[in-house]
Amino acid sequence: MIVNFDKYIDNRHANLSKFDGLKSLYGTSKDTCISMWVADMDFNPPKSVIKALEKEVSHGVFGYYGNNKSFINSVKTWMKNRHDWDISEEWCSIVHGVNSGIGMGLRAFSNPGDEILLFSPIYYSFFNTIKNNGRVAKEIPLKIVEGQYEVDFNELDKNLSGKEKIIIFCSPHNPGGKIWSTETLCTLAEFCRNNKILIFMDEIHHDLTYSDKPHTTFLKAVPEAEEISLIFTAATKTFNIAGCHTGTTIIPNPKLRSIYDREHAAFGKTPNRFGMIMTEAAYSGGQEWLDQLMHYLEKNKSLFTNAMKSLNNVKVFDLESTYLAWVDFSQLDITELKLKDMLIKEAGVAPSFGSGFGKNSGKFARFNIACRTEILDLAVNRLTKTFL
Repeated sequence: MIVNFDKYIDNRHANLSKFDGLKSLYGTSKDTCISMWVADMDFNPPKSVIKALEKEVSHGVFGYYGNNKSFINSVKTWMKNRHDWDISEEWCSIVHGVNSGIGMGLRAFSNPGDEILLFSPIYYSFFNTIKNNGRVAKEIPLKIVEGQYEVDFNELDKNLSGKEKIIIFCSPHNPGGKIWSTETLCTLAEFCRNNKILIFMDEIHHDLTYSDKPHTTFLKAVPEAEEISLIFTAATKTFNIAGCHTGTTIIPNPKLRSIYDREHAAFGKTPNRFGMIMTEAAYSGGQEWLDQLMHYLEKNKSLFTNAMKSLNNVKVFDLESTYLAWVDFSQLDITELKLKDMLIKEAGVAPSFGSGFGKNSGKFARFNIACRTEILDLAVNRLTKTFL
């Protein structure tokens, strides 16, 4: 099977946030501006997903989803085959996506006013999830070492107030694309254990890795951290099925699992029928599709990063995983507002602006490169013309 990722699909009028948000958020047109902000792809998902949906629609009865053993087994098999991680059925809670799962975790393990640690820059939705649940986001800036982010544990230690209950950590990192070393993960676990802080590990991007650097899931790297950890995963980023809003919270520790389960029950446990079907089909039949996707994205990564590196006073972080390139424009002698104007009005390219990812990222931007190479080439040419 050969997947054609160069296939033209007109997504502009398909009720997709990536395109509809161009007018409401950026004040520009989806017919002229290249959308590179939302973290989903422009591609069809694996054929196994399409076929599973066609079968479901053909049957035509869409009742509440029943037995989930087959779904859980697909998650277990994927984790074993793709990540060499053995998980048990009872560890798994099916949730309406990673953000929803994290929100339930915040309510289960903290109280209003408690501090939630974030290493910024970090995925912007976490700030909203924390705020909307009445908790306080506490940012600890990552430090840049040789063009890559590293965790500054000394800075973290100096800023502890005693109110911290949970740390939310992206592995791989969003937006930097970094794959954390086993040493960093071990140090994080030790720090949190010593300070009685729970770890919420967001691993939604864990399948999107390139050939030169593998990802190790947190509890495979640090199995002794099971007693303080919840792992949040989903097939949505991997297989471009974000709209199905289905994920899995993996909790090995029975005490933590019981506490989380009570909060989950309060929210309601009935899963999204179509999300269950899509996820299971993706895990069961999408491995070859994913292998070809990462080969395609590797070429896109080279195209984009080489172009950014050619620009004066513009830096791009080494993209070790994900399809989200993080670009530093802070060395340009321009304001944050001017940078936005240059990107949107002059280049006609709409990334995610850095200010949403944390307080020190105003002159950064995140670019989604999971599009046809033809479109990426056009975006690169526009950016080069604007910033060279």
